[in-house]
Amino acid sequence: MLNKSDFNKLDERLKNITSKPVEQIEINSDLPPTIEQLEDNNKTYAIMAAILFIDIRKSTYLTENSQAKSMVKIYRSFMRMAVDCVRKNGGVTRQFLGDRIMGVFIDSIDDDGTVTDKGVDKAINGARSLQTAIDFSLNKHLKNNVNGKIIECGIGIDYGKVLVTKVGMYGVEIDEEKESEVDCVWVGNVSNYASKYSDIAAGGEIFISENVYKELSDEYKGVWTQLAKYKGTKLFQGYVTKDYYLDFSDELGNPIKIEEDNTVSLDTYKQLADGIKELENLINKLIQREKELAVLEDRLKRENQHLRTRYNNENSAKNKAFGERDNALKTLRNITEDYYEFICKIISFAHCKTSYIQYVTEDFWTTIINKCYEVGRKLNYSDKEITCKLDCALIDIYSYYEMYDKAYETILIMAELNTHWVKLDDKTLQWAKTQHWLWKLEDEINKCLINNTIDYDSRADFEGYIDKIKQIRGF
Repeated sequence: MLNKSDFNKLDERLKNITSKPVEQIEINSDLPPTIEQLEDNNKTYAIMAAILFIDIRKSTYLTENSQAKSMVKIYRSFMRMAVDCVRKNGGVTRQFLGDRIMGVFIDSIDDDGTVTDKGVDKAINGARSLQTAIDFSLNKHLKNNVNGKIIECGIGIDYGKVLVTKVGMYGVEIDEEKESEVDCVWVGNVSNYASKYSDIAAGGEIFISENVYKELSDEYKGVWTQLAKYKGTKLFQGYVTKDYYLDFSDELGNPIKIEEDNTVSLDTYKQLADGIKELENLINKLIQREKELAVLEDRLKRENQHLRTRYNNENSAKNKAFGERDNALKTLRNITEDYYEFICKIISFAHCKTSYIQYVTEDFWTTIINKCYEVGRKLNYSDKEITCKLDCALIDIYSYYEMYDKAYETILIMAELNTHWVKLDDKTLQWAKTQHWLWKLEDEINKCLINNTIDYDSRADFEGYIDKIKQIRGF
């Protein structure tokens, strides 16, 4: 139990930690510091690194349906494979967390200060090595030797500045016989985002940030698709690729992977289709309600005019009647606002959900989108305001049905009004290139950069958009 003397020692220690400044030490090495190199104080190493997380999908289900001895084999072989793949690509492994591992990759720099091997390239090759080793080696041996078990993993990578510091407690502070309980932690958004990216990556996927994509050498840029995914309520933007194996994988035979459960998928699609039908029925009811509201609005306007004539000289009665009419009009607006928000939710749900888009007709989307603008205008919203509210979903819908002119118009409005990011749909950009219209988007983004209308944290992303557009244009 913590006694008073222990408490006082702890209190003094916490005071020392929190009152002393943090000193950053820049390192010039292609490997991060080890725990032995770190000091037990507020000195911290600052590094620019690509952080990779690999995470076993559905590990809880795997554990619940496997014997403990089987899980020992799975975890030990998974860890050994991961460490080997990271090391062979110039990285080091940190934070062994059972079903996930963190790998750290730093730029290799020669004596002249020239980067000879980018950390992000190392991380991508590390991810490719991991995917190849899992599907062509680890799963083969697990299937043969561990009761037919196989695994799949998601990989997330981010790049940027990370602070590394030592935490914990040395055993000698209390008892020389007690082991030291110390570790290092990686402080900053990079490690946090890399972990989140691995969480939202599907089995066999590599999900990378915009920062990683921008730093990649050109030879690695051709396989990625720009994507945004939600984790909870937070949106994560980046690039994704699937089954990105090493070049010699064709020589290894067929990969051993977890097969997609088509029965479940079809059932999911059926539920989705049923749900959309239900939405269509509800929309029809709402349209009927809107007609009733229009009749009510017209009646209220006529009554209002009648009252103005009738009570022209009766101020008190007139004010009371006008107040009642005003309340009725406010109620009408509130109902219309609710209707508008509901339609927006139906459309917004289409963002990054191709299956949702394709299981209704193009006419359905055209009707519901037109209805949204119609109702929005009644509420005095401009078309740009409505477009900005729905931008990502509209781009996905228009792109899916090859209405690239509308998709591109939406991207332009997003570039003008969105201060956080712009959804650069690859198919739409290629279409705009054929129309010689990409300069419009480049000008719009440049205007935002010059006028400083972008959030500071998003400025680098917008500069990356310019680079991507120029690359597509061939400049």
